[in-house]
Amino acid sequence: MSIKKKLGLGVASAALGLSLVGGGTWAAFNDTATINNYFEAGTLDLQVGKSANKPISFDLGNLKPGDNIQRIFTLDNVGSLAIKEVLMDGTASGFEGHGDSSKMDFLSQFEVDFMQVDSETSQWQPRQDVVTGDFTLADLVSGDVSDIASAHVVNGKINLASIAAGTDGRIGIPVDPDDKDDVFIQITFKNDLTKKANGEYVQNKYMGDYVDVFFNLEATQWDGVHVDTNHGNGDVNNGVQNSADGSNMPSPRTIGSPQHTDEVND
Repeated sequence: MSIKKKLGLGVASAALGLSLVGGGTWAAFNDTATINNYFEAGTLDLQVGKSANKPISFDLGNLKPGDNIQRIFTLDNVGSLAIKEVLMDGTASGFEGHGDSSKMDFLSQFEVDFMQVDSETSQWQPRQDVVTGDFTLADLVSGDVSDIASAHVVNGKINLASIAAGTDGRIGIPVDPDDKDDVFIQITFKNDLTKKANGEYVQNKYMGDYVDVFFNLEATQWDGVHVDTNHGNGDVNNGVQNSADGSNMPSPRTIGSPQHTDEVND
């Protein structure tokens, strides 16, 4: 190898060495941190139970015109979120007619004399009247709420939750304080004494008819709560009465302790 080639190789090697040393100077210090977050959804859980161990449902046969039946049941919030409304509508199926009647015709013979819900007072009295006129099971199934008190109508359905605030401002069914509302209903099999030309009652056509009727209940939540930068971690205070209605917010906004002891791990 010539002197020039040897020198050239030496220079190249030296340049490579300098490059490696120089490249090392680009290294830098760094540090990391982790913010510990936690998101947990609450539960909206409506339980329908017996009031003083009395029957809840209308499940009766061998009825005749003039019979009336009373039932009472309890609405209980067993979740962690306050309930704003308990919306009820009706459906019917399994109709069997033995004359010239129809399902809706038969349902129209059952009049809801009254439907009352507890008012928020220490004695639950006076109860709030939900039905204000001639309201039948046919109206319930068809969604006709024209004879329901307007304050108890939400989105075309009947609101069974209390809408009258008591002395503590309670509305709906909160978790805190613990609250249970009774719903009291009476239904009468109409006794229409209209007769046909042959002297038979028109209502004779309903003899032997039967149908399944379902009261469908839907619990709803209150509006969203705004947790601002100055509000602490923990649970959002979503269980209290009148939790949030778009203008009011619970106080305090958050309660309890956060899930993580440290907000940041360095």
